[in-house]
Amino acid sequence: MKKYNEKINRALNEAEVDDILGSFRTDSVSPVIEEIEPPKRSLSQEAKKEKRAEKPSGKKRSIIKKLLITGAVAVAVALAVGAIFGIVESGKTAYLKPYKEKYGIDFPNGIAEEFCDAYGENQDVVGRLIIKDTGSTFLVLSQSDIDEPHFEGENATSDELQFRSIRIRNTDADIEKAYSSLEKYSNATQRVTFTDIFGKRTNYRVIGAFYTNTLPTQDNGKIFAFNVSGTLTEDSFDDYEDRISTRFLYKTGRNISYYSKYLIISANSDFLEKSRFVIICEMVDGDVEPITNATPNEKIHYPQAWYDANNEHNPYWLAGQFRPEYINSNEK
Repeated sequence: MKKYNEKINRALNEAEVDDILGSFRTDSVSPVIEEIEPPKRSLSQEAKKEKRAEKPSGKKRSIIKKLLITGAVAVAVALAVGAIFGIVESGKTAYLKPYKEKYGIDFPNGIAEEFCDAYGENQDVVGRLIIKDTGSTFLVLSQSDIDEPHFEGENATSDELQFRSIRIRNTDADIEKAYSSLEKYSNATQRVTFTDIFGKRTNYRVIGAFYTNTLPTQDNGKIFAFNVSGTLTEDSFDDYEDRISTRFLYKTGRNISYYSKYLIISANSDFLEKSRFVIICEMVDGDVEPITNATPNEKIHYPQAWYDANNEHNPYWLAGQFRPEYINSNEK
């Protein structure tokens, strides 16, 4: 009986649950979901959004700001540096103003003030020569229609040349008196200094001296081309070296070298009619140390006229004409 009652209760319970579920399925109403339109943005909100879209983020704004500041600083620095350089350059050339007003000409950039008056009076001035043993100081021109001290050769003012030649008068400097004998040379400072108009100073040491003719009749129709101006070919250099070494009045022990630079100075002389006295000067770095161990040249090569006047045989009578050859064919 007890088991029977439990079956009845379980059946009723199951039926009750089904009724309840059935009632819920039958009586429940599906909820109605209304479509709600999102609120419209006001014009001010849209404008703000667009404005925010146009503006970079805070981090980007910071970077751009830094870039702008950096650029502005760079421009300011560049302008300041430019202004400083302008002031410096203006200061460098300010000394020229009174000379430009005085002479009414333009001056070469970088000309030393010590040459401004000389250049203002003569634009052919290229420097100043000092020969210590004669106590002489005088200006040198790039060229001259009259017999003033001047460079021989169109490009002779360039200190890059192997040889440069300057023609002077014995009244400018009596180089013959200072260097025409071994004794005089040995007691000399042998120092020659050339300063160009830009203030560059170059020291030279006299390493030899000789006489030469200027009239072909004085040397069997020949004139020795001693006053070379330019850079010789190696063969021509060797030929020139041989010829001057025989002409030197004394031997200084200094043979000219192809890789050195030389200044040749000549002045009029009474040795022969219209003859010239010549010194060869070698460029040196720093101060000049004089040569004190020079020796006599026992076999000097003079022009033929000298041998005729002294009734002597000319051992060099077969010597041919020297014709210098330059690396640059335009050098003369």
